[in-house]
Amino acid sequence: MKYNEFINLDNWIGGFYELSIEFHPVGDDKRLNDALKSLEKSNVINGIWKEQEDYQKKRVSLPIEIEEDSVNQYYGTLLISDGNTLPCVITIIRVDVESDWLDVSIPQAAFEKAYPYKYPLTENLNPWLNEVAETFIKLAEIIYEQSPFDLAMIGEEISGYTNQEDITLEQLKKSTFIIPIVLQKRLETQEQGEALSNELKLFR
Repeated sequence: MKYNEFINLDNWIGGFYELSIEFHPVGDDKRLNDALKSLEKSNVINGIWKEQEDYQKKRVSLPIEIEEDSVNQYYGTLLISDGNTLPCVITIIRVDVESDWLDVSIPQAAFEKAYPYKYPLTENLNPWLNEVAETFIKLAEIIYEQSPFDLAMIGEEISGYTNQEDITLEQLKKSTFIIPIVLQKRLETQEQGEALSNELKLFR
């Protein structure tokens, strides 16, 4: 992706298609920084930059400090399994007394430029979306290997949809989730879903 494309605000408008990962309980900076380090070392994410104008320049120095009840936003690019490179926002959200979240979000404007995009953003109307989802699944596995999380969700504006404490079996049928073994046992879903690495299960 060229510099002028990356900093063009037209590529960052609209809603987001997201991988949203929960780390519970709140306040463990090491878990979040380990997750960021796994992103940085992966062959899926390029970045992490503090500003859009930092593209392909100085990366954020890890570990970062995370204040109480805060939002830290960074930028990067995501290499999709079909070969496309898309801009993404990498966000650390700390919700006091609840959980920490790591979100990787692709602006839908970028989809419009890279694919035959149709709204609503469903795989039926947009078969290419499966490649994006598979890339997010791979990324979640990479993160979990270095920094085990409590819940991961994939979807349009999925951030805040539910959490590891409130998730229901009905919700598992409606969206895409990656569930660690501890939560599988609590939900009694060990025999369901698609097997991933490290005893993770995919529900979609």
